[in-house]
Amino acid sequence: MHSKIRKYCQHINKAHIEILRCNRQKKVWYWDLPAMASVCHDGKYGRCKNGYAHPPKGTKWNDILRRKMLRLGNIGEHSKIGKKYIIGNCAEQHAGNNYMNSYKEKNMENLYFSEAVRPRTMEVFPPCDNCKSIFPNL
Repeated sequence: MHSKIRKYCQHINKAHIEILRCNRQKKVWYWDLPAMASVCHDGKYGRCKNGYAHPPKGTKWNDILRRKMLRLGNIGEHSKIGKKYIIGNCAEQHAGNNYMNSYKEKNMENLYFSEAVRPRTMEVFPPCDNCKSIFPNL
């Protein structure tokens, strides 16, 4: 496992502990650990952006990525190809979106990804069918 994804997962875990500690007495909603985390990079880890799995509502999707996602169905709904997965929910999709928006990337072929890792257990998971359809380098 590459050190960038490992450090990102450690950051997520520390942030989660801090949020729990601060909100313990307030009895308010708190952020739970995401199912997955991923790092999108330029192929050499020179430029990187992180992302974690969460619902797509409220996300400002990059136009190029959004069009590619819409080929699978509506964002926020189950995919036509992998009915098990919701379009726009995956860590890779959020990491790729963050990268494309930050670096004004227009070519999906220039996106590379770390392993998808579950922050709670540091277990590595393969990409889902939606992500393999969206990103050519997965």
